[in-house]
Amino acid sequence: MAADAAGIPFNISGRLPVSSAKDMGIAWPLGGKAPVDRQTFDRLVLDHLPAAQRFALRLTGRIDRAEEVVQNALLRAARGWHTFKGHSTFGTWFFQIVVHAFRDDLDDRSRRRAETLESEPVDQRTIEPVTLAAAAELGRSVADAVSNLPPRQREVMVLHTYEQLNDLEVAAVLGITPQNVRTTLHLARQRLRETLRPFLSETGDANRSKTT
Repeated sequence: MAADAAGIPFNISGRLPVSSAKDMGIAWPLGGKAPVDRQTFDRLVLDHLPAAQRFALRLTGRIDRAEEVVQNALLRAARGWHTFKGHSTFGTWFFQIVVHAFRDDLDDRSRRRAETLESEPVDQRTIEPVTLAAAAELGRSVADAVSNLPPRQREVMVLHTYEQLNDLEVAAVLGITPQNVRTTLHLARQRLRETLRPFLSETGDANRSKTT
């Protein structure tokens, strides 16, 4: 059975809160160093691998899927290492590859689901739309809610809130404008508030009942 990222939001171990890329001392300011040789490139990959693994887990919400995304990203980085020209920091460049691997993973899974539905007709009456609000009503965690955001909103939310990148840095990773980052982040937060409102209301009622 595949493992879910449960407990403390986005904490694989379930024991200690994870650090952000900035907490780990990874440099994110725009305008990276000059092109590197292969030995230096390999060292940079190892230095940034923990952040990439955590980033993939936050995007997918599942340890097994995160591992697949990171493996694909590592393969792409290894094949295209010479394309790193130092126009941005290595962290920005590497995260861009992780984002593309994540999007390809989503596309592959959507295609496989469509093929399954075509080859195995099912009773449509048994299918009920799974919404974020329903997930919240069932008491799912914030990690679940973030993992169920639309891909672009999820990417912006994770990079900005959990990796602690600023608008310019998020824009550089995703290839969008800083204004687009701000708009998408606003929509993501708005959607999360709506999703988690039933759960937060129940929690608040429970806390108030304990104090009376």
